[in-house]
Amino acid sequence: MRQTQAFAIRDLKTYAEFLEVHRVQKAVWGFDEPQTGLYPPFLLTASKNGGVVLGAFDPAGHMIGYIFSFLGRESGGPLKLCSQTMGVLREWRSRGVATALKWAQRERALVAGLSLITWTYDPLEGPNAWLNMHKLGAISRRYWRNVYGEHFGALNAGLPTDRLLVEWWIRSKRVVDLEARDRDRHQAKVKAEVEGVVQAPPLLEAEGRGLSRRVLAFHADLDARCLSLEVPADIQQLKRTDMSLALGWRLRVREAFEMYLGRDYVVTGFITQGEGETRRNYYMMSKMEDDLREWIGMEKGE
Repeated sequence: MRQTQAFAIRDLKTYAEFLEVHRVQKAVWGFDEPQTGLYPPFLLTASKNGGVVLGAFDPAGHMIGYIFSFLGRESGGPLKLCSQTMGVLREWRSRGVATALKWAQRERALVAGLSLITWTYDPLEGPNAWLNMHKLGAISRRYWRNVYGEHFGALNAGLPTDRLLVEWWIRSKRVVDLEARDRDRHQAKVKAEVEGVVQAPPLLEAEGRGLSRRVLAFHADLDARCLSLEVPADIQQLKRTDMSLALGWRLRVREAFEMYLGRDYVVTGFITQGEGETRRNYYMMSKMEDDLREWIGMEKGE
């Protein structure tokens, strides 16, 4: 069990615990229909056959978050852990629960002899991008359109459910350095990412402040080693305020990712700058070269 001052993480084993996972998932994702979400008997079976199902618990023993993953393999690729879903109750967000769940998941995958964990997330969700790309050191090379349709729970309502496929090469130097929690090295990484955003040509030109910020143009002919891609500062608030503007961002960001990932660029970082109406969120995209492949820790043939 991984213990912090405020919560504990442990492997889930009982059917009652898997029923709790279903309850927490419904609350996090805003699922209204009783049958929607994870099927507790499947979680039980997966946990006994190579899957990783972890729960986060408050000091009183109530489940506040979960993560579920199972063994998988892409055609011709290595065995990996497929991280299907993670959720943390709203009142416990921004308190390190999601980060702790991911590092605990990595520990289980390493014990199983695996090198790769994959999952998907909405690329417009800044907090998820910050966790995946910045804090965990994951990367992405694939963009999937409208994976779950446009009515996949309240959290996703209103927009096509586009996703980035995340690759977390958990034995890489990039990830090992982050796991070591070296403060100086981490600060140097943040500084490098900020400088990278300033220097990298932008894929999208945008104007405006706060929730009125909109895309003016997309540059389809860039060829720099590193590029930056702006996304909304708060997509959930933007959806509540102006759904048509949110859809505009979705489609322009989709166009940019699809085009440049198709040109052998890789999503390697995420940075957020400013506060309130001046907040800006940016992805870093880098050309796939030998030194980058080694730093990411990809296995040969990947």
